[in-house]
Amino acid sequence: MASERSERAKAQAMAGYLDPGPKHLNCAQAVMRCGLLVMDQDPELTSIGGYLGGGIVRMGQACGALSGAAVSLGLRDQLTAPEGPKSSAATFDSLQELMRKFESEFGAVTCKELLGCDISSPEGFREAKRRQATSRCPEYVAWTCDRLTDILEGVQSQDHQGERQRVSPLRVES
Repeated sequence: MASERSERAKAQAMAGYLDPGPKHLNCAQAVMRCGLLVMDQDPELTSIGGYLGGGIVRMGQACGALSGAAVSLGLRDQLTAPEGPKSSAATFDSLQELMRKFESEFGAVTCKELLGCDISSPEGFREAKRRQATSRCPEYVAWTCDRLTDILEGVQSQDHQGERQRVSPLRVES
């Protein structure tokens, strides 16, 4: 069960993602906002993910939601390690599992495959908008926010029925 904090963080992230105005967050930024709020860190750090949307500057590569999760965990390592950031084998494993589950759930991990079109050109981007190719993107963002908060809060899936069990939160190795 998600914590109240993670539910609020996800709601704020999704609101920013769905905002069509100047406060709009791209997919990576929305996931980062969720992670930063769960970690009680400055949500303005989401600006770091400004170029990760659309599969990295709309090139259709890795889904921005997944990139946002990876950056969030890197920020966690940077912001919580007194001696400086260190990579964690457990974090690598968690991110690999996240990507595998995402691919299993949605059939791909690249923006180009998820959208079914190439958004790297102005014509392709206009075509994607016309076809409403991004209509499932809020689902990708919300799903990734849920899994990221599980990682940050130390909850990992334990069975095929979707029940989750609390485990020790991932810590940066020293």
